[in-house]
Order: sequence, then structure tokens, then C-alpha cells
Amino acid sequence: MPILNVAGRRVAEDDAFPGLKFFVLHFDLFEVGVAIFAGINSGDLHNLGFVEKLWQEDNRRKMKNRGIFLWTLLSLLSLFPLACKLLLSPQVSPASLIVEAIPMEMDSEKPGQTRLGRLTFLSGFRLKSEDSRFGGLSGLALSPDGSMLYAVSDAGYWVSARMRHDSQGRLTGFDQWTMAPLLTPEGTPVRSPQHDAEALALDRDGSFIVSFEQIHRLWRYPLPTNGFTGPATPLPGPPEIEKAPDNEGMEGLTVLPDGRLFVITERYENADGTVKAWLVDNGRFASLSYLVSDGFVPTDVAALPGGDLLVLERRYSFFSGVAGRVQWISRDALRPGAVLRGKEIASFHPPLLVDNFEGIAVRQDSNGNTLVYIVSDDNYSLFQKTYLLQFRLERDSGNSGG
Repeated sequence: MPILNVAGRRVAEDDAFPGLKFFVLHFDLFEVGVAIFAGINSGDLHNLGFVEKLWQEDNRRKMKNRGIFLWTLLSLLSLFPLACKLLLSPQVSPASLIVEAIPMEMDSEKPGQTRLGRLTFLSGFRLKSEDSRFGGLSGLALSPDGSMLYAVSDAGYWVSARMRHDSQGRLTGFDQWTMAPLLTPEGTPVRSPQHDAEALALDRDGSFIVSFEQIHRLWRYPLPTNGFTGPATPLPGPPEIEKAPDNEGMEGLTVLPDGRLFVITERYENADGTVKAWLVDNGRFASLSYLVSDGFVPTDVAALPGGDLLVLERRYSFFSGVAGRVQWISRDALRPGAVLRGKEIASFHPPLLVDNFEGIAVRQDSNGNTLVYIVSDDNYSLFQKTYLLQFRLERDSGNSGG
């Protein structure tokens, strides 16, 4: 989710880096500057209403030095042409993109350490680009043969790349990066507040389903045979989703092997503290709930070939930092009205490679191995990074594993 929202909407209650929210609300000179750059880069500054938002926060918290506000205004004005270029004139047709993929170890202190619970680390990359649109990757999908990576961003863009694997199925690199704006049903690029894409799923017919926050909805996009030039087709959403908080809606979705869609929210809570989820079958919604624990919240979900689920979760503490984990749910638990309880199969804590994990996708390779890919959302922040990690899911004699 974005670090800063457009004017008229409050800063997210719990961001992947809530410390930055703290800085913004307290208006220290350096942090306000960081907030401006992050807001522009994330596509979350629609106009000078952002300054009005800062002024409103100032009135509530009594800014100690009005000179800071003047500095903020002047800084924003100096960067406003860049914001206009990024936000008001997006390129509709797909464009090539230069992305640097830097190989990473899972454990910087123990480079040979590869096993994390039921996951074996195969490959990892930090992804960087000079293109200010790149980043904020919140949803992830793969072509069935593993040749293509697809992602959507908080700022309303498609990203795709061709992936290279060795004979053992290990990810070795990327090429042919492209980027294009997500389109509305009218065929125009999405604008704030419609741009906050959070999850991506590849349907059985080759089309994509994307979930959005801020204005909660599900849109379907055609198979990108000629690039991402097809307009969206709106899909029915859960009846109660309109009541969800702006940044706590449909955070993860996946298509089950039988064609049903599973949707899970981040923090849209039931009365008992569980979060809302749904099974969608031909436009009919059946409610489920998901039990959260230990401060973790779900950020995405992927269906295994046999119908079980992997739920990606994230936790952030101002004192202990960021952590992630993967939970396993049996396909037998996916019944209307069920309370889903995940079983932890892997966890990520420093010094392991961990950031704001928000996307997960799986596929099977030619050897029958289940490969798991996880992407992190850098929120267009100077303090976070975009990682893409690849794992092999190991079998567990205690369950079906897939």
C-alpha cells in the first residue's frame, strides 16, 4: 500500500514502514523531504492538495517551525513538473524497461544456509531501475511454463519480464522488461484514487484478475498477447467490500484448480478479530474468515497444484523491524463459513533477506518440483527494496503438500 495517500485521505494506519508515517506526522525537516520524494515517486501526489494535507496535519499537531512548511512547499513546487510528467501523461503503450537484477544471498551471515522450514532457497535478486515508475510491486503471477513474470504496482502499472532458469529450474536472470499502465474499462490509464493495485491472479483462460484498494474492486484483463493494451472488465465484488477501510481491502487472491477464486483481506476484520475472506464461484460469494496471529497480516495467497493454499504474511514492528512468514492451508478447509487456521511452513526474520513481502506465486517445473516466488513491495521508499526470491517447496509427510 502507498506510504502517502492523496489529499483528503489520511496516512495509512499501519504501513510497511510505519516509522516513515511517524516522521511525516511529526514534520521533521529530513523526513518531510523523504515523504515528498516518496509520494511523487509512488504516484500518490495528484496535485497541490498534498500540501493542504500537510497543513491539516500541521494544524492538528502544531508544527514547531512554520519555516519547515515553507521548505516543504518550495520543495514540492520544484518537483511538481516531474510529478506532472509521471502522473498526468502516462504512456499507454507498453515500453521497454531497464532493470538491474543483483544476486542476493538468503542469509548474509551464513551464505550456505538455504533451508527455511519447508522452503529451500534457490535464488534471489534485488531489482533496481532508474525509471521512477518502477517499484511498489504488490501482486505477482507467472506463466505456467515459468518463462514470464507478471506483476502489478501500487501506482497502477503492469510490469513483465522474461525469466531465465537453468536445467535444475533455478532462476538465473531476466530480460525483456516492459511496463505499461493498467487501463480502465474505458481504455484510459488508471488515475488516483483508482491506481492502488494489490493482487494479481492468472485465470485458467489466460486472463488476469486484479484486485484494488482505495476504491475496492476486481477487474479482469485479457491475455497480453499484444502487450498490456486491453481495457479492464469489471467483475462483481463481495457485497460488504465497500465498507472496508481504504488500505485494508482485498490484499490477496488466487484461482483454485477447480476454477473458483479465493480472496483474502488484509485487515478487514470480523467481530471475533479474524479477517474476511471469500470463495467466488461464478459470481456467487461464500464468506470465510482467516485467523491472524502474532501481529502478522495476510498480504497475498497462492494456490498449489493440488488445491492447498500458501498464504504470505507480513509483520512490522517499529522496534523489531519487518518479518514475514508463509502459512499452509489444506484444501479440505476451504468451505463456506469456515475459520481458516494456517500452519507455518517458513518464516523470515533479520538477518535473513526480508522486506515488505506482498506477492507470492507458484508453479511446477519439468521435474515435478513446486517452485515458490515471493516479491517485496518497496513502497517507492528510500528505506525499502524490491526483492524477488525463488524457493522449492519440500514435501511434508504430515500433509498432502499441494
